[in-house]
Amino acid sequence: MKSMNESIALYSNAALPQLKQAFNTNLAAMERIESRLVKTVKAGGSLLIFGSGHSSLFPLEFYHRAGGPSFVIPLVADFLMPTAGPPVARILERTPGLATVVLRRAEPKKGEMLWLSSQSGVNAGVIDVAIEAKKLGLHTVAFTSLRHSKSVPSRHPSKKKLFEVCDETMDLGGMVGDAAVPVGRGVSAGPLSTLTGIFLGHSILVSACATLEKKGVRCVYTSVNTPEGEKRNRKIEQVAALRDPLLR
Repeated sequence: MKSMNESIALYSNAALPQLKQAFNTNLAAMERIESRLVKTVKAGGSLLIFGSGHSSLFPLEFYHRAGGPSFVIPLVADFLMPTAGPPVARILERTPGLATVVLRRAEPKKGEMLWLSSQSGVNAGVIDVAIEAKKLGLHTVAFTSLRHSKSVPSRHPSKKKLFEVCDETMDLGGMVGDAAVPVGRGVSAGPLSTLTGIFLGHSILVSACATLEKKGVRCVYTSVNTPEGEKRNRKIEQVAALRDPLLR
């Protein structure tokens, strides 16, 4: 019988090696993405981020928070989030033609970058957004598990998967089905895709922000719960609001 400490360590024993492996696997791609992102932001562009279902946590994580960048625009919609009700979101994220309205609403500009998060990378919505973004001249990056995606069929009319239509892919690794810790009778718990995607995303963004700040581009929000934080953020927001409709 496992001790309490051993049980508590089950998730970390799976997650920590996974994060290290994902970092090493994606290092070259992260360096390319970071370099391109810096150039995009210096030229006045933004980083758009999309996710549906539980992947909607991905764009929300990077948006307007202490220590986060001001150049992120989240592409989210209530009808694609778990709070719409899992049966509703499940159907709508699989329905072709619905999710692109979220992209269009952000009025993307040619040359900007779009990150798309989907652990399986097979649902029609996220693939639609990627295809539409490329038509508009955006540079697309898939955050997806190649292991899972290659093991299941696409739900998109084109039969293509997210990694097959994007310019770059960040491989989340992990297990088919996402959950990584066997807990008995063929059932596993402990999903890793959100944790891994956010880890890789922050790795890119921290590097990009450091480069931009050194070049005189003020783009990092600080906590509004500190004396100087809100004053700094107001100045950054004035610039970000020119592109971010949520700040207007």
